[in-house]
Amino acid sequence: MDFIQDKSGQPRGYIYCPDCGLAEATAESLARWEVSTDAMLEAIFCGHSLAIVQRVPGQLWQVGKANWSGRSREIWFARAFRRGKVDAAIQVLSRRPKSILFTPTEVGAEQWRECTQNLVIALESTLVLCDATIGFDSSYVEGRIVDAGLSNGATDKRQSKKRADRAVNIERLKQEVISHLRAARDHAYATKVQTGEPELLARPTQKALAERVGLTESVVSRCMNDPAARELTLYWDTALDLDKIMSWTGPITKGPKA
Repeated sequence: MDFIQDKSGQPRGYIYCPDCGLAEATAESLARWEVSTDAMLEAIFCGHSLAIVQRVPGQLWQVGKANWSGRSREIWFARAFRRGKVDAAIQVLSRRPKSILFTPTEVGAEQWRECTQNLVIALESTLVLCDATIGFDSSYVEGRIVDAGLSNGATDKRQSKKRADRAVNIERLKQEVISHLRAARDHAYATKVQTGEPELLARPTQKALAERVGLTESVVSRCMNDPAARELTLYWDTALDLDKIMSWTGPITKGPKA
């Protein structure tokens, strides 16, 4: 950051961006939020039996209990993974091997899985955003419990059907996004011929996409956040990239190549 004095002699900070040029870094833009982990957990797991207690300072929280996949299960939350500095948390978790451990991200989940026998689930794959409200996808959690072989046998059939329905919905959405990509490519070349500059066809909102395939917006959000929907999310992101859309040759039949 570079500082320049204004007429009053006060220093003002500026950051150079190769795309935007010189931009002032105001005090407001440098503000940072302090997140209360307890409040965050209370908001995420609302509706469950909560008794939030920090067991390892800054790293491990006991959240409460939830009835998932046929039985009551303890909910735990872990963050701030530092290799060689998780012994206290691992010792606590080792006494509760059947508890479900949540982490903020998939990267963090992979790190904790190496150190504990607990089923570890990333919140970024569990939470969905619908109408500016964060929702907790219990069906995804129950599916992970079934996949790990930790469920009550009576619930396996129900969860298998849910996963099958989710797979069908993901495929429907994928084909609809492919149709949009096909139209976007045609639009880009048509506008290039007409005006000399290609134009990106606006990507539909998740709400519009839901209406096109006959699903609810919340179902679309869950599908987009499903780890099995990698092709769908790839095509969804590509719909914002004009260069990638125009780089294909021939008709789009299965979507763009990764």
